[in-house]
Formats: sequence, structure tokens, C-alpha cells
Amino acid sequence: MTDGDEYRFDPEDFDENGEMAERAPETNPAPLVIVGSLAAGIGLFVMNAFVEPVDVLGTELRLRTLSAFVFAIGLLSGGGIYVRRGKRLLGTVHAVAALGWALLAVGAVVPVEGLFAAGAALLVVGAVALVALTVRSVS
Repeated sequence: MTDGDEYRFDPEDFDENGEMAERAPETNPAPLVIVGSLAAGIGLFVMNAFVEPVDVLGTELRLRTLSAFVFAIGLLSGGGIYVRRGKRLLGTVHAVAALGWALLAVGAVVPVEGLFAAGAALLVVGAVALVALTVRSVS
């Protein structure tokens, strides 16, 4: 604070007794949800080497495929949190990445090359958009 600056109190800073109001710091759970799901997905991906595939309704399901679904769920949840908090563009980028991971996972379960390619393309688009948002916010 310089000599010419002075702190101005906001009436909302005080409770009905004139005492400073205690407020819990505002938290944003989106990064925690996203990083938590990424950590869980990475754990599943690593465990794929040690766990045999499971037969689900006649389809062989590997942990690496399940990890892609976990990535998708985490990114979609985090994207929804960002959108609700007014950060629509950031939320949309996360939703695009979630759709990419979901398409990769479905493309791995149901061997359709188009789904796999579309998922990879959406991941690239999401990554480029996230880098562009980061560069824009820094400059």
C-alpha cells in the first residue's frame, strides 16, 4: 500500500455486532476433481499390466480402457463446475476433452476406428484450446 492508498471497509466485512465477519475462503473444487480423476485413471492404466482383462457382457474390458472413462468423468465433472462458476470457455474445453476420452474408450471397447480417431482429434483440439487459454490469460 502506498501513502495515497487507504483501505476502504466494505459493510459486508462486518457482522451485526460490528465485528469482522468470519468467512470461509471461497474454494473451487474443479481442479481437485480433475486432478483426482487423472490420478485414479493413471493408477488404473499402470495396474493394467498386472490385472487380467475382465469379461463384461461378452466384451473384454481392460483397466486401461476403464482409465479413459475415469478421465472422461473427471474432466466432464470439472468442466461442469467451471461452467457453473461462470468460466464457460474453460468448462467447454474440459468437456471437449472429456468427450475425446469417452470416444477413445468406446472406440477401444467397440473396435470402430472412426470413434477412436474422433476421440484423438477431440483430445488434440482440447489440448490446443487449453494451451491457447493459458497463453491468453498470461499475456
